[in-house]
Order: sequence, then C-alpha cells, then structure tokens
Amino acid sequence: MSKAKNKPKYKQAVQTEQKPIATKKKFSFDWKVFLVLSILAFVLYGNTLNHDYALDDAIVITNNQFTQKGVDGIPDIFKYDTFVGFWLTSYKDRTAEQIQEEKKLVAGGRYRPLSLATFALEVEYFGKNIKDAQGNIVYKGNPFISHLINIILYLGATLILFLVLKRLFPIDENKKWYLSMPFIVSLLFLAHPIHTEAVANIKGRDEIMTLIGSLSALLFMLKYLDSRKVYFLLLSCLALFLGLLSKENAITFLAVIPITVYYFTKHSLKKNWKAFSLLFTVAGIFLLIRGSILGFGGHEEVAQEIMNNPFLHASGAEKMATIFFTLWIYIKLLIFPHPLTYDYYPNQIEIINWANPGAFLPLLLYLAIGIYAVYGMIKKKDVFSYSIWFYLIPLSVVSNIFFPVGTFMNERFVFISSIGFCILIGWLIYKYIPKLIKNLQSSEYVTILILLIILGLYSFKTINRNKAWENDLTLFTTDVQVSSNSAKSNCSAGGKIIEEAQKPENKANKAVHDEMCVQAIAYLERAVEIYPEYVDALNLLGNAYYEYNFDIAKSLHYYSKVLKLKKFHSISYANARIVMLNTVGLMSVGSTQSTAEDVIRGCLDITAVQPEFGEAYHLIGTMYGKYRNNMDSAWYYFEKANACNFDKNASFYKDLGVVCGMTGRYKEALTYFLKAIELDPKDPQTYYNAGVTYQQLGDLNNAAAYISKSNELTNQQQQK
Repeated sequence: MSKAKNKPKYKQAVQTEQKPIATKKKFSFDWKVFLVLSILAFVLYGNTLNHDYALDDAIVITNNQFTQKGVDGIPDIFKYDTFVGFWLTSYKDRTAEQIQEEKKLVAGGRYRPLSLATFALEVEYFGKNIKDAQGNIVYKGNPFISHLINIILYLGATLILFLVLKRLFPIDENKKWYLSMPFIVSLLFLAHPIHTEAVANIKGRDEIMTLIGSLSALLFMLKYLDSRKVYFLLLSCLALFLGLLSKENAITFLAVIPITVYYFTKHSLKKNWKAFSLLFTVAGIFLLIRGSILGFGGHEEVAQEIMNNPFLHASGAEKMATIFFTLWIYIKLLIFPHPLTYDYYPNQIEIINWANPGAFLPLLLYLAIGIYAVYGMIKKKDVFSYSIWFYLIPLSVVSNIFFPVGTFMNERFVFISSIGFCILIGWLIYKYIPKLIKNLQSSEYVTILILLIILGLYSFKTINRNKAWENDLTLFTTDVQVSSNSAKSNCSAGGKIIEEAQKPENKANKAVHDEMCVQAIAYLERAVEIYPEYVDALNLLGNAYYEYNFDIAKSLHYYSKVLKLKKFHSISYANARIVMLNTVGLMSVGSTQSTAEDVIRGCLDITAVQPEFGEAYHLIGTMYGKYRNNMDSAWYYFEKANACNFDKNASFYKDLGVVCGMTGRYKEALTYFLKAIELDPKDPQTYYNAGVTYQQLGDLNNAAAYISKSNELTNQQQQK
C-alpha cells in the first residue's frame, strides 16, 4: 500500500520540478527574439518618424472630413465607403449619400473603416493644427505619431507571425535560437524592402492591420484545436472580423487557416468543421454589413477611365496576358526588390499579348508552381507546397484575375503573400545548408553569413527606400525616374512641383520659380503624351502655363481640352474663370507676354466647347474694345456674354456701359453704369462714367452729383 501511495507522488514531483525549467527556457527564447526584432524594426523604419504625410494619406487623413472630426467622425467612417470622407472635401454641395452613389471609381467600392478609425483617434488625441501661409487651419494631424504607430503595428504583425511559425515549426533544442526556422522567416519578413510601401506610407496601415487580424485568427485557431478552450475560438473569430474591417483581403484566410491546420497538425478538418464554419459565419456577417453599405454587387458599371481601369481598351486575351506579366514582376521583386516605386499605372506596364514571352513564360511558371502546390498538398505535405499556397491565396484577390483592383499592380498587394516567399527562403536556409555542409559548426557559420548578407542588403534597401516617402514632393520626383512611362507619375510630379513653385519663398526667386515651372510643364506634357485624355494632367498644364509667365492663351487652351472631355469639370471651369478675371489687370501692368490676339484665341478655345461660358465672351469683348478699338466686335461679344447665365459683376456692367457710351447709346450706357454702381458703390471710375453719360443726356444736375461723388471716393482712396 505504501509503495502504491508513493508512486503518484514521485511522478507529481518530477512534473512540478520540470515545468518551471521548460517555462524559463521558453520565456528566455521568446524574449531574445522579441528584443532583436523590436530593435531591428526601429533600425529599419526609424528614419520615417520625421516624415510628413504622403500619397494616399490625404484620402484617409488630411483631406478626409470624417477623419478630421476625430472621435465624432467615427460613426460616419463605419457608415460609408472609405473614400466618401475624402470626396466630401471636393464636393461640398453633395451629401455623403450622393457621393457614395456617384463615386464608384472601382467596382465594388472600398469598406475599410478600422484603419480610418485609428486615424480619427490620432487626430482627436494627438492632432495638431496644420496651417497654411495665411494662418488658416488646413488640417489636423500628427505624422510623427502616425509613423510611430505604423512601426509598432508592423513589429506586432512580425511577432505574431513568429508565434504562428513557432507552432508550425517546433524549435530544435540542438540549434541556436537565432538559427531557428521561426526566427529566420520572421527576420526575412521584417526586413524585406517590398514592405516599405505598407509601412512608410501611413495609409498602408490597413495592410498591416489586416495581417495582424488574419495571423491572430490563425494563431488562436491553432490554440483552440490544441486546447479545446472555447475562448480561443471566439478570439479567432473576433480577430478575423477585425482583420476584415481593416481590409477585405483578410477573407483569404478562410482558406489559409484550414490549409495550415491540414499541413501542420493532426487535427481532422472534418471533425472540426464547426470551428471553421464559425469563421465563415463571421466573414458572412462582414460581407452582409459591407453589402448593406456599398451594395451587393452585380450591377456596378466598370470604370470608363483608364486611370481607374487600366484594361479598359484591352481585349480579354490581352488583359490576361498582361496580368500574368505583372504576376511575374511580383516574383521578381520578391527575389530582387529593385527598383521600387509606388506607381504601376498606365503605361508603366504596357498591354501585351500572348505572343510576348513576358506573358506565356510567367503563365507556365505559375502553372508549374500551382501543380506542385496541389501535388504537395495531396502527396507530401511539404513546406515548399505550403509556401506556394501562402503566396497564391492572398495574391488571388489582388491579381485582377477575379476582381478589378483599379491598377495593374502595387507592391503593397504582396504584403501578405510575401510570407509564403519568406517561408520558402527560410526553409531553404534552415533545412538545406546543414544537408550540404555536414560539419555542424561550419554549417552554422555559413547560415549566419548568408543571413547577414541577405539582411544587410534588405536593410540597406529598406532604409534607403524609406527616404523617398518623406513627403509628396520627394516621393513623386523620385519615383517618376523609375515610372517614367506612367501618366500618373508624371502628372503627380508636375503637379507637386507647381505647388512648390507657388510658395512665397520660391516666387521671391524668379530663377528658381521659373526653373520649377519648366520642369513641371515637361512632366505634365509627358503625362499627356502618354495619355492624351488625362484630365488631371491637362488641368495642371493650364495651371502651370498660367504660373509660368502668365501664358494666358496656353492656359485657357488646356482648360478647354478638359472641358471638351468633361463639360462640367468644376475645377477647370473655376481655374479658367480666375485666369479670365485676372487677364486685364495682368496686361495693364505688363505681367504677361500674351497679346490681345492670344487671349481672344484662348477664349475662343473655351467657348468652342463651352458655349455658355459668359466670362470668356466678356473677356473677348474687352480685348476687342480696349486693345483693338473694335467696338462693333466688342459689343457683339458683350451681348453674347449678357445672354449667358453667369455671375455678372460690377466690372461686367461697367464694360458694357463703356462700349455703349463710345458707340453713342447713352441711355443703355447709363443703365449699365447704374447697375455697376449698385453692385460696387465704391468704384470712383464708374461714378465718373455715369456723370459723363448724364452730361451727354443733358442731365447736368445728376452729372455734377456723380462726378462729385467720383472725386470724393478718389480722395478717400488716396488718403488711405
């Protein structure tokens, strides 16, 4: 009896003695890994902390009305398409509902509220008032905090990846911790330069957050299957839902999770279908929410603008051929991440057909790896085939094969898929170097050397690439050198340089200002050369020529091209109107080299496509009357202007009065002068003209009164 009683106590004593040792080793191992990865994350991306906002940050932060409201904007962030808050800034006469219906630039819309909610919280609690040169508040924000949070989230995603990998690839106690498979893969993932777009660009947070949610869902599912603790299953569902709210790509983990379980555990998929079905239920709930907000699809019009639908003019065969060419570029950039660019818009990638080796060779490659992935799943359950699945499944939803994504490709599109690539490379290093080099110490040295070389190259490229993301000007002028055939890149560079030229410090130095204008015009003309119907580039060319020596004729010419393509393009209409209103003043002081004939030609370009453009007729009439002394033509165009529905100001009626007076129609002239005085009662010249007209009509009392008022106003202005 005593022996039987002592036996269980002996076993229990052994268990309690060993447990703290195992826990200590585990903690020590994780702590070292976490410390190294944390330091490396800030070494790689620390140089982004002083960066400004760039690229699409305007859409989600600086020019997004919902985000700018802080906490008060969060309900609307979850209520509407992700872009609605941005479009409200440009379309102040529209409601959010109208904009959501009108602005479906990419089929299916975008619903990614969670990352926008984090930006709103940053604005609420860390935001600073950013002011323009006149002291007006332009937006609220704090790019330092935003970049810091991006780095922390990216580090978090990497650490979760490590925990997942540690479950899939148990640590070999005979190997050093820094030579373990989980650490090697996590290291490669953290340092890979192709991730710079997702991390250095604040807007890329949606990619990072969806990966955190997706990997957490996988990790918690593995924990649930191992422990059968229900709260792990609930956490898995919650994590997936949050990942979906960050970006729809998380839905691909409905395939990644069961495939991972199938490859690396002994848990039966059939016996655990209820657990997996909960994940599908969560995804279904998300899709219902998304559909109730954006619509359930099946009726969206395909974008009829090449910058939002690069395959617009391609045949079905050309589209698929070009898609496989872009799929090859993804592999190339994963293997050799240089050069990198934010812009793969038309025509940086050209439409090709199946006769091009760049199409059919990638097709053969993807067919080969796809076949091997299926074979490996059925026969071997090997790491190579698993890494292929991890690459292909997330890539599928951004490949343009199944859904249009609005562009040929983007580097951030392989943010999740790159894990598959890192697993493949990590496995080659971890498994096959020891097989090739039998001596343990030598194999460790070679492994470390290879890792250091890869890490050094990756780190150099990542840190250097981050510099381009400092702000819009740096990014656009850097990447246009790579994406020289992209209409968007040339347009963005030209537009941003014009903005810089307009700054007071650059205007003060004419040589610098003019050099910027010339450079901007070259980029914008290149954009139009690539895509002649590029409305944004044409409008910016109008701005650029006006900024550069006030070339009124060319400026109006490019605005007319915009209005020919888009009759109600409010921005170009407003720009043309501003140019017209300023023309007479510019010509009076000799600030423009444009002649009256140049101005008339530019205005006629406008009226040819916009016959109701009253300001254009007004300016033509002014040119004929003031600079060509042709009163008949002046009156003809003034009458055309008067018949148009536009904002007729005091200057317009004064000019009408002058023409009528000079052609002897004094009663009409007086009517127009009095209307001008009603609109602007402080213009001494109009009072004087009215007084002279009263004289011509024989009303000397009113003539004296109006001339006296003119003198009074003139004296007041001189005293000021």
